[in-house]
Amino acid sequence: MTIHATVALFKNAFIATLSDGRSFENTELRDMARALHNAGVSAAEVEYEWRTGQRMITAGQQVAMRAEIRRLERTRPNLAVAA
Repeated sequence: MTIHATVALFKNAFIATLSDGRSFENTELRDMARALHNAGVSAAEVEYEWRTGQRMITAGQQVAMRAEIRRLERTRPNLAVAA
């Protein structure tokens, strides 16, 4: 089963909601990428969301998060296997 994540930025914290019901919050982009990777979310399965009252995740932040997840997929492939 593929796990999808939707990531938003609220008050300087990245908030990720996973398709299996879990959620994560972290202020550091690399730590959020690591948490998503450890949860079995691939870089291709991350979507970014913006709503009124939230900060917009910049294109650079989106690219950086996907790049970090891809790096983790290459260096630690066994953790990227979804349950």
